[in-house]
Amino acid sequence: MTATKSARFWRLMKRGYAFVKKSRCGEALASFEKARALAEEAGAADLVDKAAANKSMALIEMGEFAEAARGLGEIILRSQDSETICGAAYNLSISLRRQGQYQRACFYAKLASEKSRVLNDPNWLARCHNLLGNLHLVQSRLEPALREYRRALKIRMQEKVPNKFSIGYLKDNIGYCLILLGRYGEGIREIREAMRMAERVGNTRCVCECSHDLAFGLMQLRRLGEAESCGERALQLAEQIGCAEIVKNCYYILGEINHLRGDEARRDHFFSLLQNLHPTVPRLREFLCAFDVSKIIALRFPQ
Repeated sequence: MTATKSARFWRLMKRGYAFVKKSRCGEALASFEKARALAEEAGAADLVDKAAANKSMALIEMGEFAEAARGLGEIILRSQDSETICGAAYNLSISLRRQGQYQRACFYAKLASEKSRVLNDPNWLARCHNLLGNLHLVQSRLEPALREYRRALKIRMQEKVPNKFSIGYLKDNIGYCLILLGRYGEGIREIREAMRMAERVGNTRCVCECSHDLAFGLMQLRRLGEAESCGERALQLAEQIGCAEIVKNCYYILGEINHLRGDEARRDHFFSLLQNLHPTVPRLREFLCAFDVSKIIALRFPQ
């Protein structure tokens, strides 16, 4: 690949990362695809794989988990580049986790972690600890999850230039984990700090998730007015950035908050919206009106 084409390739990759951070996933996907096509045209197979691995990152953000996983296993087998293998294994683990394939997700998370240690790159080391924490969390292993998140945060805080974008997510994950452990005060403080950091760096997705998590935690403390305000903000932002998962969760949280407040009209409004998303689950709205499931379900997949 010529120097000119190489420079263009890395510009496209950098642009793709920037779009992902801004939740502009369609534009990110287009940038990574252009980079992949450029590398393919130049016969740079290693860069084709690197761009393809990053393309999967945008697909994950768009909720296209099966599509994101396509081809990553082959990249892992043929690549000689530790960073490419680490990135492909990392994204494959996330994709498999989101498809409920936890055993395979754990295998690739461990592979990514091994490669991060080979690279000795603080960015990848922190990301892989966070990845392992996420896998523990979705399987209700809360204490191990908390340990992994704190290891990731320690690495981030020791970087020469702290990555506030990533630190915001980590503090939110720590806070959410603490809430699930019943340590509401600690958890809410962490999430509020995460939100302030996310607002400063313009990370709308993280602000949305923090608002969602605050609504959930404040609801558990029966601080219903504050919880509703946070839930409404989360819903508005989730609709704005196209995050269907958080929209769905907000319907549940806002329905439950209004159930606790005794506002049957607003309760039924949100539970009906949730029911419409689950046409194959009959009488979901009536079930949620009768039973509080907030302490026995994990509402979201952490970033």
